[in-house]
Amino acid sequence: MGGKALALLGEYEHTLDEKGRLTLPSRLRPYFEGGIVITKGVDKCLFAFPPEEWAAFKARVKASADLSARGRQLARMFFSMAFEATLDRQGRVLIPAKLARYAGLSRDVTITGVDDRLEIWDTGEWNRYMEGADETFAEIVEEFAGRELER
Repeated sequence: MGGKALALLGEYEHTLDEKGRLTLPSRLRPYFEGGIVITKGVDKCLFAFPPEEWAAFKARVKASADLSARGRQLARMFFSMAFEATLDRQGRVLIPAKLARYAGLSRDVTITGVDDRLEIWDTGEWNRYMEGADETFAEIVEEFAGRELER
């Protein structure tokens, strides 16, 4: 994106249209001018990458796949479900039915920025996830802050 550091941030509530298309928030669209790669994520969401970030993610997964059976399994899970697309003029992308089923997407979805990628969640699932995460947020911060201080 023109030499800018990538920072996909924020939380956005959107809806899938009757054809299963998702409209990306206008402020995020410039990151996806070169296309978008959507694949199975963890915690029952989808990952959506700009092409450059997909290439970096793919390299990390491939490196682990070359070293172990579990790594190969991980690669199969991510790559077999991956879908490359471009946004239409309205900033929409079709979510393949197989991926929508995996993530349990209903009409209402929440898009979250996670720095180098977006996550696409069913809004109800996202709300349930965040309720549990809110309870442990302070513990997680302390755990990771402690690790950083030990360096």
